[in-house]
Amino acid sequence: MSQVINITDKFSKELPSIQIGDKLYPVNNGVSAMMAFEAAATGGTSGILKALEGAFGKKAYKEMGIEDMSMGNILVLSSAVLAAMMNITYEEANARFQREVQS
Repeated sequence: MSQVINITDKFSKELPSIQIGDKLYPVNNGVSAMMAFEAAATGGTSGILKALEGAFGKKAYKEMGIEDMSMGNILVLSSAVLAAMMNITYEEANARFQREVQS
């Protein structure tokens, strides 16, 4: 009989979250959401908004009023989402995001 390697307990079942005020917003850290963020860096404002909607889901996206945020706040939020997706610090994610946006 062939060897069975059980990795069931190795998979993460928890989503990262971003806290704004007293509210926690889970972040979709799946590969498709991460790929949307990579594309957002070169897709302009509409690409960033689409990536944020994919990361939070339509309900949370509307609840946060993302489309009414200033561009500065959108960039802060985008860096926070990137940090949550990649399990890195906000500062490191912000530096990466700024490099990608400026390229």
